[in-house]
Amino acid sequence: MAKKLKIESRKKREKWDILAKNDSFTDGAMFKGPHTEIFGNSRISVDGCLGVAEYRDDYIKLRINKGTLILCGCEFDIVFFENRLITVKGKISSVEFCM
Repeated sequence: MAKKLKIESRKKREKWDILAKNDSFTDGAMFKGPHTEIFGNSRISVDGCLGVAEYRDDYIKLRINKGTLILCGCEFDIVFFENRLITVKGKISSVEFCM
């Protein structure tokens, strides 16, 4: 009976090696748009906000460099806004990006 040789392809592994070694994900060089962090459905931070276009208790429209970011929900409160960094608290039900 002949022995079966097991040959493992390295293509899948090479992709992960490239991603693991690429530091451009962490230093922001690859992404030129705003940086957005969402914390559950209660808080969002946007680094790269150019201004607030519209602000209500249930709707916020933020200006960013290539469009707008629209937040829908309720009980919104702008906690922090300085040097293009904005933090909004409230009950977020949807986040929409419009160009």
